[in-house]
Formats: sequence, C-alpha cells, structure tokens
Amino acid sequence: MPKFKVLIFLRRTMLWLNFFAILFNATLFVYTTDYVIKSSQSYQFLESLHHIPDSPQAIFWESMISFSVLAAVMAFHHHYVKDNAKLSNTTVFIEFTLAIFVFLSLRLTYNGIFLLVFVDFIISNRNQYDFRDYLVWIVVVAFLLFLLVITDYSILSHFMTLPDLTIYLNFLPVSIGPKLLVLKNFMTILNLSLFVLILIYFAIYQLNQENDIQNKLALASKANYELKNYAALSEYIAKDRERKRIARDIHDSVGHALTGIAAGIDATLVLIDINKDEAKSQLEKIQIAVKQGIKDVRKALNRIRPGALNNYTLKESLKKMLKEYADISRIKIDFSYHWGSADFEKTTEDVVFRIIEESITNSLRHGHASQVSIACTKPEQNTYQMVIKDNGLGAKKIIPGYGITQMKERVAIINGKISFDGQNGFKIVVDIPVEDDSYD
Repeated sequence: MPKFKVLIFLRRTMLWLNFFAILFNATLFVYTTDYVIKSSQSYQFLESLHHIPDSPQAIFWESMISFSVLAAVMAFHHHYVKDNAKLSNTTVFIEFTLAIFVFLSLRLTYNGIFLLVFVDFIISNRNQYDFRDYLVWIVVVAFLLFLLVITDYSILSHFMTLPDLTIYLNFLPVSIGPKLLVLKNFMTILNLSLFVLILIYFAIYQLNQENDIQNKLALASKANYELKNYAALSEYIAKDRERKRIARDIHDSVGHALTGIAAGIDATLVLIDINKDEAKSQLEKIQIAVKQGIKDVRKALNRIRPGALNNYTLKESLKKMLKEYADISRIKIDFSYHWGSADFEKTTEDVVFRIIEESITNSLRHGHASQVSIACTKPEQNTYQMVIKDNGLGAKKIIPGYGITQMKERVAIINGKISFDGQNGFKIVVDIPVEDDSYD
C-alpha cells in the first residue's frame, strides 16, 4: 500500500524544485542585467523593454526572503500543526499569502509556487475532508485552475506592463541564452509534472486508506458478531447447567422426603399392633409430609420449566427457541411439526423441549454443524416420533456423556425410547407413546 512518507518526500522534492526555479528566475534578472551593462547594451536593452526595470538585486532578495519565510511556515505547519483544523487552515492561508508575495517579488514571471501551496493544502487536510467529498475538492481545484489562468504571464502581460524574461535572455550570447530558456521551461514543466504525480499518488493513497479502514471495520464487525454468538451460546449453556443443578437439588430433596416417609411407615408398622391410635396419628403425619413434598416438587419443577412453555404452545415455543439459536449462531434449522393439536402433559412437553435444546447445543459445540433438521411426526397411531439430524462431524463410536445420559433419563420418565446414530453427521430418534389421559 502507498505510504504517507512517500507523499512527504514528493512534497519536499517539489519544495526544493520551486526553490531552484525561484532562485534561477531571480538570478536571471541579476545576471542578465550585469551582462547587459558590461557588454554596453544598456540603451538597446532599455529600448526593448516597455518600462524601466526594477532593481535586479531588489527582485532577487525580495523573492528569496519571501520564499524562505514560506518554506519556514510550511515546515512549522507539518511539524507542529497536526490535529488543529482551525490553525491548519489559518496556516494554509498564510502560506497562500506568502506565495502571492513570492509571485509579486518575481514580477509575476513564475506562478508555479501556487501548485506547491495547493499540494501542502491537500496533504495537511487529508484527514479533515472525505476524499469522496467531491464538492470540496471540485471547488478547490476550480479555484486553483482559475488562479493559474489569471496569473499566467501571457495573459497578465495584456493588461499590465511586465518585465519579460525572454527579452532579458535575448541579450545573452547565443550559446547561453537558448539553453537558459530551455532550462527555465524544463523546471516549469517538471514542477507541473511533479504536481500531477502527487495528485495521482494522493488519490491512490486515500483510496487504499479507505479500503483499509473498511477491511478493519469488517473484521471488527465479524469479531463482534462472533463474540455475540459466543456470549449467547454461553448464556444458553449456563442456563442449561443451572437447570441441571436445580434438577439435582430436587432429586436430593425428593430422596430426603422419601427417606423420611419410609422411616415413618416403618414406625407405623411397629405401632399398628401396639397402639392403633398412635399408628393413625403417625399416618396422618406421613400424609401431611407427602402432600407438602408434592407441593415442593411441583413448585421446583415449575421454576425450571422453560419460560417459553408457560406462554406459548409447544409448537410455538419450539419455533421461538430454534429461531433464537439460528439468529445467534448462523446455523440453518429446518423444522417441521406434524403433531397437530396433540395435548401433551407438562412433563412430556418439558422433555421434548429439553431434548431439542440439548441436541442443537451439541450440534454446535461438538459437531460444528451448519445445518440441522428436526421433524416431529406420527408414524404410528400410538407413537409420536421426533427425528433430529445434523451435518456435523458425527461420531464413529458413541460414548454417552452427561448430555446423552440426561436425554435417556428424560425419555425414560415419559416411557419413551431414544436412539443415536453418529454416521454421516449425528442423528437422534425419539419415540413417545401416545398418552391415554393428559394431566398437569
């Protein structure tokens, strides 16, 4: 990619070129005048001019001093004026004013200095104006062209009396004069060519800068998207782990309750032959404990029940959950639901929801799948079937981990069957028996 240091180098080259061009023109006034005087051509020289010439020494020193001040201001601009837009524009205005002084000091014989000021303007304002802000650049370029036209010697000479360097050179020897004229024109053309080269390089530099920024923004956007996906998946995983923890807590509480009930029954069996009233009282206590245990278990189960199932039907809940997964992970999910208006009990709905949720998570985390199909059908009168298949890595040998074990345990709760196939991706088939009665 083009480097900004190259632009700085080209600007410095143009600065030195303008220095030599101004030095050359100013020296021509001094050298030619001295030669005319020494060769006794003063009368003919004055007759060929349209006005009395100014002091060549004054022309020389005025032009050199004004250019030196301009060069100092440019150096100050690039070393000390960087991010201050207002001060930068003020400095450019000062540079333009000094360029006019240089132009006037050379008695309007060299306008290439304005190209140097324009180059300094575009380089110093590279970050203040968008390269695609065409209106700004059109106005600036139009002003520069207008300035170059009205400061052209051939046009100005029609409106005012100006010293003509060509006349000065005509009084020099034939062996010197034409060569100096060629050199003068060469520096003018070289200055213009360097100006065009800087403009082209600047345009390429700006376009590459813009492309680089766009690429970095795209990478940042991609990284941000991936972070969001990771965060969302982590949240799902954390929620699932929390639910499993709560399930284990329920298991422990149920086990504790059943242990207490078993101990109470054992005591009742002993008392029933000794003291029937005490046995009856003990049974009443067991009854209260059982009812309270049932209430506690139901409350706990309701807390870990998926929130979507509380507000939507099973079909709508699954669609909502699958859409969230697809949105956050870019995985394509094909979902078909042909269970009609099947009225499952809450436990069955929880099992179906959790198995699909666990399957999608495993497809992403372990299988690195990009596509998953889920089909809920009723192949037989007394069986609901769920087939979940992905295009992930699969597994030649299926070793049951925590996730698969949990699926088996859940399906066993509803007296269903589950099978796994790790060939050509990963496939899970769940058969759920039709319930004779539905209850909460």
